[in-house]
Amino acid sequence: MEALMMRIYSIIYGLVLSIYLPMEFFKRPGCLRLRWLMERLGVYPSIKRNGNNGDAAPERPAKTAGKVSPVIWIHAVSVGETLTAVPLVKAIVKNISPNVVLTTVTDTGRKIALERLSKEAGVLYVPFDLPSVVDRAMRRIKPDVFIVMETEMWPNLFSKMKEANVPVVILNGRLSDRSYRGYRKIRFFMEEVLSAVVLFGMQNETYAARAVGIGADSARVKTLGNLKFDMEPPPPPSWTHVLSSPLLVAGSTHEGEEELVASVYLKLKKEFPGLSLILAPRHPERFLDAIRAVERLGLPCVRRSGIDNSAAVQSGIVVLDTIGELSSVYGAADVCIMGGSFVPKGGHNLLEPASWGKAIVCGPHMDNFPMTGEFIDKGAVFMTKGSGLYDSLKKLLSGRELRVREVNVSKTKNEKNAVALDRSFAEITAILNSTRT
Repeated sequence: MEALMMRIYSIIYGLVLSIYLPMEFFKRPGCLRLRWLMERLGVYPSIKRNGNNGDAAPERPAKTAGKVSPVIWIHAVSVGETLTAVPLVKAIVKNISPNVVLTTVTDTGRKIALERLSKEAGVLYVPFDLPSVVDRAMRRIKPDVFIVMETEMWPNLFSKMKEANVPVVILNGRLSDRSYRGYRKIRFFMEEVLSAVVLFGMQNETYAARAVGIGADSARVKTLGNLKFDMEPPPPPSWTHVLSSPLLVAGSTHEGEEELVASVYLKLKKEFPGLSLILAPRHPERFLDAIRAVERLGLPCVRRSGIDNSAAVQSGIVVLDTIGELSSVYGAADVCIMGGSFVPKGGHNLLEPASWGKAIVCGPHMDNFPMTGEFIDKGAVFMTKGSGLYDSLKKLLSGRELRVREVNVSKTKNEKNAVALDRSFAEITAILNSTRT
């Protein structure tokens, strides 16, 4: 039955891929198309590790202290997962092995990986989830362990790892309400897929229970904490210094939210003349949409990419049209607004602004992040509907309420066990030791 289900899955995946492949190919810059296609087909370049650029797979064998070093393959689908993986990759390279491969699905994830990890890891696109393609990729990379950041599951990739006795590890695992409900419907299939996973390192008890609920072996499920607590964001970029204060940062916004936030900004500007706003759309393809939403309100705005770091910004609104800067931009904010929460998108991770100890406002749709309730209970996050956003921001910007929120965010963050990196690292070390004895 399991083999039949895998064949059916592969046929469906292949049919869908044949439809979307041309579109996915041509939407990429011309200079990237061939590399994207070849790597997604599992055709990878080869370079030696240790000091070479990180744009290829490791060539075996690399040796450390006279021993052959293991190859650790880490998969991080996009920007957020890649940024979360950065401290883990650095710890692995420093203490376990120089042979690290990091794969992504998105171009933006690849860009961030090359910027942050070019000296530590080979950066590649993940192969399409077809048996022959996965086989080709595995023959090239020859992994000793396969680590998935958060909970992206590829049935053929997992199955092939199991066949090759390569342990699969999920770290910083989470399951949104929507994902959980979907996987529950096909639990009979997920049980087989998840049998390849030797460790489910989940962010919290809620996600751990959901992992068991979709078919994970409870003996393999552990709560390790959230690796984003261990992230050290870079300092706020210098260009934010040319903005007047106070500063609002609306991060990871979706359609409808830019117009909402900009309209509230327009009202607040009357009471806080120096008020500035940074809008950061969740998806790069919506940068222009965000600009148009602001301009429809009769407000001027500028692109972050067009800002001269030495000149004052005449417009009070900036659209963040660059990749990978949001986590550091939060550090310049007086108040952070969580996108994806004022429209039914499930919200986005509030730990990035929380890592700075910033006052946070979110909408009612934070379903994907169960820890939000705890932050709200402790006075660290202000939840409101779109209709109440003006009043909430006015209270925070007025003074004392802002300082109280900032203290509460920092306190709540520090009360959490910010040791997920240490725990995850210990688990990886133990798994590698068990496979090499």
